[in-house]
Amino acid sequence: MEALGLNLGLIVTQIIGFLLVLWILKLFAWKPLLKMLEDRREKIKGDIDAAEKTRADADSLLDDYSAKLKDIEAEARGKIQDAVSEGNRIAAEIRENARDEAHKIVEKSREELSRDIDKARVQLRDDMIDMTLAATEKVIGASVDEAGHKQMLEDFLKEIEKTK
Repeated sequence: MEALGLNLGLIVTQIIGFLLVLWILKLFAWKPLLKMLEDRREKIKGDIDAAEKTRADADSLLDDYSAKLKDIEAEARGKIQDAVSEGNRIAAEIRENARDEAHKIVEKSREELSRDIDKARVQLRDDMIDMTLAATEKVIGASVDEAGHKQMLEDFLKEIEKTK
């Protein structure tokens, strides 16, 4: 083997040294290394479990928030509908009040018109009496008792109104 450049004693010494180092490492370092790797594996597993739990909690919160958001939206729609209904009710009330007010104005106008017509009739009757008296004085040529003529004409006009 020396022809190959290998020393058999050196190889055996190195094998024994390697086995001795391996045995010492097994006694003193192998178990702590395995324990450290096991601890590391457990820590990673715990971190993954915690992440899964956090994700599940986040999903649960998301579902809760989605449900609350739907409730809030439904409540908002309800309030909007209530406001629209209230607006419609107020609009109807305003329209009704406006109709009532317009009706009152029309009735008041009719009453005023009726009073004005009655005043105009009285004024027309008085004017007719005065014109008739003036015409009678011109025709007769003499002045007749004015109060008597007025009373006579008023009676005549009342008779005419009764016959209508």
